[in-house]
Amino acid sequence: MGKYIDINGDGIPEGVIFADLAVGGEGQWGNFKEKYKIPTIEDGLKDYIVIGEYNDQINGKQEVLAPILDGIDRFYIMALNDVGKDEHYWYNKATFKGMIDYEETTLETFGSGKQNTLNMIKKWNKEDYGAQDSDDMWSLIQEQVNDGWFILSVDEWAAFAGQLGITKSNYSSKGLSGWYWSSSQYGTNSAFSIYLNNGYVDNYGVNGTHCVRLAATF
Repeated sequence: MGKYIDINGDGIPEGVIFADLAVGGEGQWGNFKEKYKIPTIEDGLKDYIVIGEYNDQINGKQEVLAPILDGIDRFYIMALNDVGKDEHYWYNKATFKGMIDYEETTLETFGSGKQNTLNMIKKWNKEDYGAQDSDDMWSLIQEQVNDGWFILSVDEWAAFAGQLGITKSNYSSKGLSGWYWSSSQYGTNSAFSIYLNNGYVDNYGVNGTHCVRLAATF
């Protein structure tokens, strides 16, 4: 946990490991009522080798890993940087039409972030919840989603903060912003977000703005 992953083989890591499916685990972060549960997979996971070391403010100096064999992705990794330089809407115009089928479109659980993201990209592209806004986060991330990145579910965000010891006292020193969108809808006009600056999870209107950071499995 906490080591870095080099995805493209250039020696520079793109993310930090916050969940290991060979180990699993559970915990709770901040005020979020539910425990996050990281599943365990016993067989068929990828193998990795250490290719060097890297120093990033998110977790200091750590080993860098790269995969050597095919198999099931073992690690959940968080990108080392936010997407874009500013805050972005979740889905600005959805507040007018409403996300009536929100309970079916996204989930809160660990492991659901990738499918949540794919579902919402499809909804946004078809304008199912309203007209597109170029500053919606679903507009911002489409190229990265095609490469396998996604927006964490709310449970995955709690796992990231819990597993790496992110608190309201240290988040800024680790290069993180104060608040981020999750991919989990909360209601017809709101989505879950994580407030690292205050140590809690809450919901926020989808026409509000938060920062965006991507995750992947590898």
